[in-house]
Amino acid sequence: MARLFISQDRLDEWSADNKATLASDLLTLHELGRVFLVEPAVRFLTVAGDEADPNDLLNRVKTEEELAELGADIYMTSVIHGETAYEVQPGFVGRAVSGA
Repeated sequence: MARLFISQDRLDEWSADNKATLASDLLTLHELGRVFLVEPAVRFLTVAGDEADPNDLLNRVKTEEELAELGADIYMTSVIHGETAYEVQPGFVGRAVSGA
């Protein structure tokens, strides 16, 4: 099933404009009439210090659960995996809820 990444900034904008509502783990996009099951995630933007990416994570999206399985640590807009620090974009991964 396809996943959709929604940044925290975008969700904040949609909420402020009454375009979306997040209740528990369900995100409703009012204009589309669609509901998504969401979970916290990050999108990998850069490697801190412009180093190489030994973990092949740049431009990928990982949920907090997936990061825990990798042994990575999340703090605000950073993730440390092994000896490598990454700048990340916080947000959510959503999967469309059938019939909604």
